[in-house]
Order: sequence, then C-alpha cells, then structure tokens
Amino acid sequence: MAAPIKAQLFGHSFVSRLKDFIRHKDELNYRLGLQLGIMVQFNGFPGARARSLIGKMDFVADYSPEILVLLVGTNDLYEEVSVESIEEQICDIVYEAISNIEVAKVIVCQVLHRCEPKIRTRFPADLHWFNARVDKLNASLDTTLKSRFPNRAFLWRMKGFWSPETKNKNFASDGCHLSDDGQFKLLSNIRAAIIAAHRQSLK
Repeated sequence: MAAPIKAQLFGHSFVSRLKDFIRHKDELNYRLGLQLGIMVQFNGFPGARARSLIGKMDFVADYSPEILVLLVGTNDLYEEVSVESIEEQICDIVYEAISNIEVAKVIVCQVLHRCEPKIRTRFPADLHWFNARVDKLNASLDTTLKSRFPNRAFLWRMKGFWSPETKNKNFASDGCHLSDDGQFKLLSNIRAAIIAAHRQSLK
C-alpha cells in the first residue's frame, strides 16, 4: 500500500483559525474532504510575519510534507517596509522548503485585501494603501515564483474574495479575518490548491 501524501498548512492566524473552525464543525475533518491517501497538518502562528516563519521551519522539516501551503504576507504588509523585501522573505521560505527540506511542491496563497471594518479594530489601516500593497505583492510573487522555482512553487489565486459582494459575505466584522462563509471558502481554495499540486506531481 502506498504511503499517504502529506500536505501542510503553514503561516499566520488564518491557518490556526481554520483549524479551530474545522474542529467545531461535525461535517468537516482535518483532511479537508480530500481522499484518504492525503494527510494534512496545520501549523498556524497568529501575527506571524515571513521573517518569523523562517525561524519556524523546523515544523516543516519535522513533518516533511510533499506539499506545503503557505499563508503569509498579511501581517508584513501592515509595516512600513517595501513590498520587495516582503517578497524576498517569502521566497526565502520557499527556497528553504524546496532546497533544504526537499518539499516537492510549495503553494503560496494570494494575500487577501482588507475590507472596511464594521467594528473598532486593534490594527486600523489605510485600506487604499494596504490593498494596493496586496495587489503589488500578489502580482510580483506570481512572476517571481514561476521564474525562480519553475514547476516547484506557484501562487494560488484565491477565488471568492475579491468582489464587493463576496467581500461582504466572506469577511468578519473586523474587515480582516474571515466569517464562517469565508472559512468555508478558504477551505475550498486550499483543498483545490492541494489537488492541483498533487496532480502536477503526477505528470
């Protein structure tokens, strides 16, 4: 019998919040509805930046996944640092995973916009400034990952989070984290990304 394919979700609070969401939904499981031959591990660190995740790569090395899904960049973009430097730190994570841990496929999920909050938030931001940085990082990562890590890493385009209608439905009242609908949509995106990466590895 073939060994199961191991996938790992690694990143900021979206990972830990998704794990908690699944825990409290009887109809969900930690395999994300994937076939029995795929195992999924969750390692999320609230507030994590790319530079802090580089120091947590032991979590990836210990699990040694074939597929690594990165959710990173949101917290970095709040800081007065260049988008280019954030991109480089994300690429450092990808390089470490591929070159030293020998991960077969790395999926970097698009960073999501922020929305207008409906409540007072701990970390207010200029939405135009922040979302413009999100768009710049996503566009640059798409090109850079393809050129630096061909057939090994790619940017996953997050579906269902960009129109005004879907933003209103899928984001929580703080305008940053996800509603229950958004958690289901995130789960759907990650599931599709893992399937796509697994199919690529079989070619």
